[in-house]
Amino acid sequence: MRLGILDRGHAPLQKVLLWVMNAISGRTPGPILLMSYRPHLFGKHFAAAVHEAMRGPSDWTFGERELFAAFVSRLNQCVY
Repeated sequence: MRLGILDRGHAPLQKVLLWVMNAISGRTPGPILLMSYRPHLFGKHFAAAVHEAMRGPSDWTFGERELFAAFVSRLNQCVY
């Protein structure tokens, strides 16, 4: 399920930054939209959790964790 507010509910400066990102890469990934919508309420906390999961201590390398994330996203039909 995708919330429509994530496509139109950002602050003006965020809209500009997201537009630039979209212009450069051709799309704006969903996690970026999610973290940039109301960052003080959710985004900064979610970003910290993702950073810890992806960069924190682990038996897996950063590349392996990225590969696992991409694979699971693909299985869930989520554009990674």
